[in-house]
Amino acid sequence: MFHEIKARQEAQGLDPWAPFADAEEWGLVKWLISRVGQNAIEEFMKLPIVILMKAIDQLPRGTEWQLKRISVEGNKLTNEQQYETEDLELWMRDPVECIRELMGNPEFDHMVSYAPERVFSDAEGKTRRYDEMWTGDWWWEMQGRLPQGAVVAPVILASNKTSLSQFRGDQEVWPVYLSLGNISKNVRILIAYLPISKLECFTRDTRSVERYRLFHYCMSQVLEPLVRAGAEGVDVTCPDRQVRRLYPIVAAYIADFPEQCLVACCMENRCPKCVVGREERGDMKNSPMRDRDSTVENLRLHCDGEIGKDQFEGELGLRAIYSPFWAALPHNDIFSCITPDILHQLHKGVFKDHIVSWCADIIGEEELDARFKAMTSYSGLRHFKKGISKRKQWTGADYRELQRVFLGVIAGAVDNKVLTAVRGVLDFIYYAQYRTHTDETLAHMHAALTSFHASKHIFIDLGVREHFNIPKIHSMIHYINAIRFLGTADGFNTELPERLHIDFAKRAYRASNRRDYVMQMTTWLRRQESIHIQDAYIRWWESHHPVNQEWQDSDASDSGSDSDDAGPGLLENRVDLPSQVQRFTMVTGSRGYFVPRTCPFPNSTIQRLLTDHDASLFIPALEEFLQKHVDVYKYFKTLSPPRPHINNHKCLFKVHASPVIPASDVRRPPAPAHFDSLRVGEVRVIFKLPSRLGNFPHPLAYIHWFRPLQTFDENMHSFRLSKSSRQRGPYALVVPVHQVLRPCHLIPRVGRESDVREDFYLNRYIDLELFDRLSV
Repeated sequence: MFHEIKARQEAQGLDPWAPFADAEEWGLVKWLISRVGQNAIEEFMKLPIVILMKAIDQLPRGTEWQLKRISVEGNKLTNEQQYETEDLELWMRDPVECIRELMGNPEFDHMVSYAPERVFSDAEGKTRRYDEMWTGDWWWEMQGRLPQGAVVAPVILASNKTSLSQFRGDQEVWPVYLSLGNISKNVRILIAYLPISKLECFTRDTRSVERYRLFHYCMSQVLEPLVRAGAEGVDVTCPDRQVRRLYPIVAAYIADFPEQCLVACCMENRCPKCVVGREERGDMKNSPMRDRDSTVENLRLHCDGEIGKDQFEGELGLRAIYSPFWAALPHNDIFSCITPDILHQLHKGVFKDHIVSWCADIIGEEELDARFKAMTSYSGLRHFKKGISKRKQWTGADYRELQRVFLGVIAGAVDNKVLTAVRGVLDFIYYAQYRTHTDETLAHMHAALTSFHASKHIFIDLGVREHFNIPKIHSMIHYINAIRFLGTADGFNTELPERLHIDFAKRAYRASNRRDYVMQMTTWLRRQESIHIQDAYIRWWESHHPVNQEWQDSDASDSGSDSDDAGPGLLENRVDLPSQVQRFTMVTGSRGYFVPRTCPFPNSTIQRLLTDHDASLFIPALEEFLQKHVDVYKYFKTLSPPRPHINNHKCLFKVHASPVIPASDVRRPPAPAHFDSLRVGEVRVIFKLPSRLGNFPHPLAYIHWFRPLQTFDENMHSFRLSKSSRQRGPYALVVPVHQVLRPCHLIPRVGRESDVREDFYLNRYIDLELFDRLSV
């Protein structure tokens, strides 16, 4: 892709920023187009906007948008005894050309997988590891079907209808996204806007099924180029400039539950993946998977009148969609393509809509709110100051915040079997979010699901449920096989398509005049994509034309000076973390700490530490330095080694030790002191000693210790801690901060009447890193 752009520019004698004058003008254009509305651009430039847009239209383009007009004939008659019709618009792009665009991007060089691999986490090759799609069994199965030397291009589709108008109107769009299993999970490209209509040309009793048929017809039009390409293959130039024969095959379909059922042509009281009975979805039961060929045959038989409605809908649970889009796709089994949906099935469905609701019925909303209000603080943890019962709008981030503390909140207020069931669900959700799985972690995931099912009847015994015949609870049984088949579930979460709606739908809509908005949205998206392609091309061009080579002669007079602007080759080995990581003091190759350059409490008196930090034993802990002054910090940061299941990069944590802060408003109480728990200790003061008192290579932390991790609560599956004491006071010690591993969160142990006790639970759900560390 970029080589062709470069060749055209060189043939015309153009700079890489053309049609713009230089890098500065290009930077201004990027900022204007991405951040400023059209009217504001006009006002800013004092020029007709058409000049700028014409220049942008000269930039390289992605795959062009095409309009297909669809005329739908209904079953209602007009006054002239003619069937009513409705004209719709389907905006789409050729998926094969989109695949060429993705695979031809030089930025993906060395990041593309062309063949499946079996990866093992042990030297003996006994423990299988799963992460990207190329580590799963699906790719191996497809590779065996294709000719020698063929490259599988696993096509990942995602669709999700979304609203464009927040407060009024009923404008909606239905985007369809495409990605490839050969590249990063986070790369998506928009390939279609499906039409949305009430289809009022049909009678009310038929509109629903006709909308289903319209969806499948439109999807068949969008994906039609994949039929031949998947069967015969297409030659594609890859990022390494090698031409390979690619076979694009639909491997995964990401959607929420209603759309999963729409894709699978099944009723919403059935599973879109297997043939489990509609009254058996609450059991931990493995049922046969749906079969593509038999489903197509049953649809044909019903169309021909050879299967009655009772058998077709009641027994088979199918919808009368006689031409599903996936029927013509080669090598495709749509039912195994349907992926886990962590957001809607687990976070929102099983956890928030069911587990939280059931526990609220058991405990009572007032008591549950009181427990959330009493939750201890932790850096980055959301504090539900008003409880949760009155909250109306929830996001995926809100669900995750609830999960971080929920088990500790309900402990002491519910039966131990309830704790076991809730813990099973939380463990399952946390394992489902792993970026990398092994046979061992999948076994833990299965054990968590088994634990929930073994204890779930307590909710029936307590009268908050009558059955568990719930589709989202049933969906959990398919997660482990899906991970083995397609790779880890984090790459198939519907949260990513919903985030893409912001750029590909909502921002595009706001850039339109709200009339014929889909056409204007495609124009806006085309220009945004041109900006993105040009920007990527310039980065690629600059990487091949570093300053010290291209302009060496013209800058010869400055050759003796050192430059602060390192070329791309000099930055390859930098840590992929915020810039402040470069200032960390490294303890080992993968562990370190960081203390702010500016001390917020310099030259603090010892008396201030005793009062504001509640460091009552600071003097005995540092008795050789009595009555001296020290520099006191609010926090320090620790850098921990990566954990493969969670993140390939080092983990950054902040450890607080803030004193009491007087309120600026006299009507409000002062902000309480904030101290983070660290392993089995509470950091009360972070400080440095004056240099005249000696050479101390690391800052120091004054800590109040908890008793050793010895008491393990089987129901909570967590350690129970209490404060350690010496001579009727806290057990205090000063340690160098380089001995700190990471912060942790302690949840106070609360009784049934909200009476707070003197011991705590070590919260293993505060983040995935600690969950993984304590689950070993």
